[in-house]
Amino acid sequence: MDEKLLTPVEVAEMLQVKKNTVYEMIKRGDLKATKMGKQFRITEKDVYEYLGIIKPEEADCNIVICGQDILLDALCAMFNEMKIKNYRAYRSPLGSYNGLYEMYQHEDYIATCHLWDSATDTYNLPYVERMLPGEQVAVFHLIKRWQGLYVKKGNPKNITKFEDLLRDDVVMVNREKGSGIRVFIDEMCKLHGISGSQLKGYHNIAESHLIAGAMVQRGSGDVAIGNEKTSRQIEGIDFIPLKEESYDMVIRTEDLDKEPYQKIVEIIQSERFRSEAESIDGYNVTRIGKRLM
Repeated sequence: MDEKLLTPVEVAEMLQVKKNTVYEMIKRGDLKATKMGKQFRITEKDVYEYLGIIKPEEADCNIVICGQDILLDALCAMFNEMKIKNYRAYRSPLGSYNGLYEMYQHEDYIATCHLWDSATDTYNLPYVERMLPGEQVAVFHLIKRWQGLYVKKGNPKNITKFEDLLRDDVVMVNREKGSGIRVFIDEMCKLHGISGSQLKGYHNIAESHLIAGAMVQRGSGDVAIGNEKTSRQIEGIDFIPLKEESYDMVIRTEDLDKEPYQKIVEIIQSERFRSEAESIDGYNVTRIGKRLM
């Protein structure tokens, strides 16, 4: 199977850094890259190796924590420092919906999610109940953060609310299926009684917050939806808050009797982990580690 090739922008999103930092890493030799014409391409495998994470199919019997947030890298590092028997924790970059699906299919998986349910105006618990039938699970809160609109600097089209995406003069940048943002967009469409395809640009897909913001910056769309933290990494766009979302962790109840999973919970309830989360701009850690289900 051919290796998946990534652009520097896509790598920047995975590493949670600016695009220029990726170029500097390539120049220093910290990250392998291939020159294709005038563009650099990096294999997905090389990025995984740099991060110290693995793909789900390579997980073997280790603990896999699904999610794209940089906070999970800190969690894995803290767990691996403990050297618990032969266990290691790895992060898989699967998004919210897809992470829950993989957890349903596989043992040794932990999911993280930020999935909004329009019927109850709540996050995650309705999806956990629907997507993990027959599974006894525990849900722990991680952080709250704002998601909102990415618009060009100065907001030339005066886009201030979700309803503005319905305007004929507004072209959106959407997110991939399975991501928390895509679920939010589709739930908002349902709430307004419209089909997503009625939004201009609905099929204009970006596979990360950073790519979505970059597409707005360069004019491939007028607006995208993403989290506040990523918007601060992109010059030339403004952030308009829409909703504070809850980012939570899902673990099988039966796994809580096992030492490695007990240590995961111990970490997310620790002062060290709280301090790590507090150091990230825009994260509300008031209830970090609290069990919700």
